[in-house]
Amino acid sequence: MTRTLFFWIFLFSLPVDVLAQKFDLFEIENDELVWRANYFYQGTEDSLRREVVSMLKSKIFTQNVVRNELGYNGEIRHYQVDCQRYGRKYSNTPLIYWSGEWRGKFVVEMANDGYRVTIYGLYFENDPQPVARHQSKPPRKGFYKNEVWKRGEPSFRKNKLDDMTLMSVGLRDAFDIKQYNSPIKD
Repeated sequence: MTRTLFFWIFLFSLPVDVLAQKFDLFEIENDELVWRANYFYQGTEDSLRREVVSMLKSKIFTQNVVRNELGYNGEIRHYQVDCQRYGRKYSNTPLIYWSGEWRGKFVVEMANDGYRVTIYGLYFENDPQPVARHQSKPPRKGFYKNEVWKRGEPSFRKNKLDDMTLMSVGLRDAFDIKQYNSPIKD
């Protein structure tokens, strides 16, 4: 009984920003929305590095890639979510996913048995959409963090969770070397 009481006192004494701010591969760290995925690889570290470099260079949305001591970092520009690939329809998908362009930053950390991709600073922008003759919706743009999470709230917005899953799966597949056909063969 006293343990449970201490647990609840401890839990409620934590800052709100620390509680339950993880969903799928997204989490809030230091008021920043971060997406992080681990990929496993069977092969040598050198072949993994070659495959990752080949994948990063082939993607039109990965730019300004720089090698560092842990792996690589760079920018994401003009990334688009392939909504149709994941069974989404225009009528049930917000325009920021359907027609938005995304930017952000990424870090790829190399390890013996795979690599980890971390993406942060995601920002979306989509063009004005025509709604009626001589009218259009204004363009939407902003940080993804503000779309899916309200500062001070204990968790992500419930009505955004399905869309966050779409974004997460899209990013996961985009950085997966198993889904990339590399011209490099060992």
